[in-house]
Amino acid sequence: NECVIGTQLKLNIHIEPLGDLHMEDYTFECKFYVFPKRSIVINKSEMAKIDVDNYVVIVDTTDLGTGPLHMSLIANLPDEDFPEITRKEIACVDTGVTIVNC
Repeated sequence: NECVIGTQLKLNIHIEPLGDLHMEDYTFECKFYVFPKRSIVINKSEMAKIDVDNYVVIVDTTDLGTGPLHMSLIANLPDEDFPEITRKEIACVDTGVTIVNC
């Protein structure tokens, strides 16, 4: 799937529940990037909630450059076994989108 640089992509972010824990129950952010160094970070608070396990994010590709678009999802999960009562979980995702020049 290709998009022209400058496109505003609308992507659904979905994580399966972890037991009784849903996306609405913890903070997370998505880092979108094109190698080697261009990236943007979008926080949960900047996304539109669809339901407890789905959020929609708008990614403006203008400043990302061309190439395959990747995403790292960084979640801060409640976990009483950690000093801050949260633990960081990171998942890397290939979005399937390639940003191209017109």
